[in-house]
Amino acid sequence: MNRSTTLASLLAMPSMPPHGSQGIAEEKLAQAEHLSRSGLPVSAIALAEQVRNEALANGSQQLYALSATRLSWYYFMTARYEEGAVHALEAIEIWQVMGDAVSEASCRCYYAWQLCQMGMPGAEQEAMQALRQAEMAGEPATLCLARNTVAVVLWMYKQFEQALDFSTAAIAVAREVGDPVKLGWWLINEGGIRGDLAAMKAEQGDRRELAAAIDHATRITQEALALALAHQDHWGARICLGNLAEFALHLGDTDRASAHMEHWQQLPGELGDRAITHYHHCNGRVLVAQGRIEEAIVALRAGVEHADQVNDLESGVPACQALAEAYERKGDFRSALHWHRAFHDHYVRYCTHTAQRSARIAATQYETEQLRSQSEAARREARALEVSNLELTQETDRLKKANLEDPLTGLYNRRAWEHAMAETQKAGSPFALAILDVDHFKHINDAFSHLAGDAVLRQIAAILSGLIRKSEFLARFGGEEFVLLMPGTGSAEALVLCERLRSAVEAWHWGEQNAALQVTISIGVASSDGTQEPTAILAAADALLYQAKAKGRNRVEAASAIGP
Repeated sequence: MNRSTTLASLLAMPSMPPHGSQGIAEEKLAQAEHLSRSGLPVSAIALAEQVRNEALANGSQQLYALSATRLSWYYFMTARYEEGAVHALEAIEIWQVMGDAVSEASCRCYYAWQLCQMGMPGAEQEAMQALRQAEMAGEPATLCLARNTVAVVLWMYKQFEQALDFSTAAIAVAREVGDPVKLGWWLINEGGIRGDLAAMKAEQGDRRELAAAIDHATRITQEALALALAHQDHWGARICLGNLAEFALHLGDTDRASAHMEHWQQLPGELGDRAITHYHHCNGRVLVAQGRIEEAIVALRAGVEHADQVNDLESGVPACQALAEAYERKGDFRSALHWHRAFHDHYVRYCTHTAQRSARIAATQYETEQLRSQSEAARREARALEVSNLELTQETDRLKKANLEDPLTGLYNRRAWEHAMAETQKAGSPFALAILDVDHFKHINDAFSHLAGDAVLRQIAAILSGLIRKSEFLARFGGEEFVLLMPGTGSAEALVLCERLRSAVEAWHWGEQNAALQVTISIGVASSDGTQEPTAILAAADALLYQAKAKGRNRVEAASAIGP
């Protein structure tokens, strides 16, 4: 059962009364929370996932929402931000249906943190909405979380002075709440904000108060470290030690920085992939500062290799940059150039990955909100009327149709395309498949705004839709990519059609939107005799698309039919 079906079915259920297994599930969640606070977030995830699945089987909205809320935070702790965001969105919708504003505010905080870490828009709106809800509810722990969330968002946007205002207010509440582990987390943020503010002023030439400011940040972080160690919060302790090492480097105290990294390595608990990469990166920087360049290169290479193994592009980008700088310090300019190129390659891949992830999160958010509003409408109607079986069937069909449409372009979405490919495979007939990608789309967003980028995607969808036949299936595949399924079409005919599509996009009067705007597309086309797996044809078309990009873009690359 996919995520949409799962959430739709749960939202459609009435809230179930407590049953015999409720207490057991709550005990599991309490144990998961203890694990997360003891530096074992991976184990906490496994336990909370059990509760989530049991809640779905038992139809318990509250337990499902509670476990999804916890999972959102645990995935944040392990740097699996996209999964954490999806769980937060699920929980937000259920808490809204249940009318639990306090729990909804907490979930919005977690969602804002995930968006921040992924470099995606919308974090500030989520954080401020959570703060308004928390202030209205007046629940101290949630208010503390919300103020911290606003502080973190402002911190990420380098609004350090404003961030400190919210962080200081949050810590004042946290000391009254009496949760030492969370107080430690908020102190970590306070220290980090003050440290980054001092570093920024120093970079701008104002080093007069650097030592005092870093000392202040260090004292706050040391208090957080003491709380973390006292309560065996090894996850928080590692963050503290990494920050303390960073502060020591700002003051040129490499011995102290090295001691913090040694302490980091000695801590027990589970190491997530991001934590391993971060350790190598931070340790490498300390070694560089100590002049131990060869050792630093070994550490930094280990960080890059691990980031690449787990496809952690967010960590891979700065790791490659640090390695290039280390080789430059060594005087090995050939290797420095190699790793600078690797840094550029990782950065390009990271930007693409971020855009794709942003599109997936946006689609999930839209889909989840739609499911909630639709389920609420269905419940109101059910309470007011005796709904016939026919009407219920029609409502179900309408929901299914809504789930097959891309909200931005009005085209079919990827789910609908997968269904169409499955039907084509069953038929066993020849077909052609094209992948169409907007050239330099990131530049369009950066130069003309994301609103302009959205308008370009909608216009391209309209152009393509007007040129294809009813038997052909056009869908938005994700981001700036479209796919076109052409049943019963040979490679030569498909090439002619795709060239017509490419030409039509290029010839469109884009200057009406902006005089400087020019838009083209690249297309990869593969054909099949109907006996291959759809994934093979998709991969072939994708490879041809990359050929089109490599040959200068604004072109069509096609291949003959693929046989068994």
